[in-house]
Amino acid sequence: MRKRVGLYPVLAILGCLAIAFLWVYTKLDQHISDVNLQYQQAISANSSLETEQTELKNTLASANTDAFIESQARTLYDYMKPDEIRFVITNPEALYGTDGQ
Repeated sequence: MRKRVGLYPVLAILGCLAIAFLWVYTKLDQHISDVNLQYQQAISANSSLETEQTELKNTLASANTDAFIESQARTLYDYMKPDEIRFVITNPEALYGTDGQ
């Protein structure tokens, strides 16, 4: 003789399986979203690093030129040529005006 399984236990098991499936699905979906966000951040970081690398390569290519050396000496070390005169503005408000007006 065969035993029959009642309808309510089968529905209860199917309901538990459905709930477990939905729970796992939402966890996987959240994990996929997190990984996708990390991927987008990595792409952005890679892009900015490639841009910085290109700029550094361009700087390195021009580093041995006289114009680059002169520019660095003027901006970083305030060097001047012997026949140049330096003007220092001690009161910039008189020249540009004040922020309040």
